[in-house]
Amino acid sequence: MDKFIKENFNYDGMYLTYGTDRKFVARFKYIKFCASFKSFLIKNFTTSEYFSAYDSGTSPLDILESKGFLTPQAKKLCKQNNMTPSLENYKICVHAQFVAWDKAREVA
Repeated sequence: MDKFIKENFNYDGMYLTYGTDRKFVARFKYIKFCASFKSFLIKNFTTSEYFSAYDSGTSPLDILESKGFLTPQAKKLCKQNNMTPSLENYKICVHAQFVAWDKAREVA
């Protein structure tokens, strides 16, 4: 299996690429979770596994979420709501925030 090597990544302001041929890995509008994304990718995927999923049309974030990745912001939101960080709990927190926002908007 061909593991990701940390030194072969290149981040040039918006795009994370890999290898000498600079194969596209992900795009980050903000660098906030590039490091955690890259770390999770190295620990949980082989290059062939990741790039075959990407080439089949799956988004980079969906690929990592398939093995349990959460952005730091998602983890923080779960912890603020006293929930164990997980994708399912994150969705519950977001839904609860939306409902609260919607109720507040109706009152105003």
